[in-house]
Amino acid sequence: MYQQRFNPLSKFALLLCLCGAGIILSSIVTGLVGNAVLHTDLKNLAAELMKPENVQLSRTLQVITSFLIMAMPALAMGRITGENPIQQLGFRAPGNAFQTGVVILMVIAGFLLSGALGELNKLIPIPQSAATYFKGLEDNYNKQVMSMGSMRSAADYFYSLIVLALVPAIFEEMLFRGALQQIVVSGTRSAFWGILITSIIFSAIHVSYYGFLPRLFLGMMLGYIFYYSKNIWMNIAAHFLNNAYGLTGMYLLSREGKLTPEAMNETLPLYYGLIGAVIVYFLFVAFKKESEKLLLNHGITNNANIEHI
Repeated sequence: MYQQRFNPLSKFALLLCLCGAGIILSSIVTGLVGNAVLHTDLKNLAAELMKPENVQLSRTLQVITSFLIMAMPALAMGRITGENPIQQLGFRAPGNAFQTGVVILMVIAGFLLSGALGELNKLIPIPQSAATYFKGLEDNYNKQVMSMGSMRSAADYFYSLIVLALVPAIFEEMLFRGALQQIVVSGTRSAFWGILITSIIFSAIHVSYYGFLPRLFLGMMLGYIFYYSKNIWMNIAAHFLNNAYGLTGMYLLSREGKLTPEAMNETLPLYYGLIGAVIVYFLFVAFKKESEKLLLNHGITNNANIEHI
């Protein structure tokens, strides 16, 4: 009964409003913490949070605000529309060992394609004024990442894996694949266009021009993993591995005293991308086949009216 009241457009509008409410709540929480704990205003809060002594507070705030902006809207939308939010978001039993293994290999091969796309992103000509602006955004983003990713010990590294790799993977997948992608795929009646649009939004929300194409690819890969498996645990695993790879690189570089923005933004030759693309494609063929068999055993099938990859 409730599902008939909400078409894809109204669901999209509802999700947008809930995310807006989450942003307002997160701003209030951040302001209160800044005022009560750091005794500073919002104007100077970002600089205060990047200080080494405030790293743990910064990480905690990151978890809270991510929940309010991403996870809470996804859960609330499912509740409001009368659907079981946990089931609707794809929190089913974990996939089998074969699916998981293919996802791991997919992420590893994806690093080749992602690195090449990063190089391609740099080669795209843009006006000097735009390049200067985007470089400033990139530098500011890198400073924040390096501040929050500061790790002095192995214990700090494992804690960071949870707070900066696992938690964002869960919350982002809940919003982008569990909620938004399903709405857009349903509205466009096309798996390709629905996943592409969601991936563009996913990449743009990170506000990183020079990382746009790599994150667009990541969004597409995660999108098809969810579309074929209907199991968000597969997405969380893939997203976590991607985050953990970057975090591990930061940890190793910091131990050697070589952690710099330039070291964090290493790219790969374009031909690496061709190799990665071929490997990812054949892995997806295997993943799709296994997922369809698994879903069929549970009486679940993809919508016949939706395009496949």
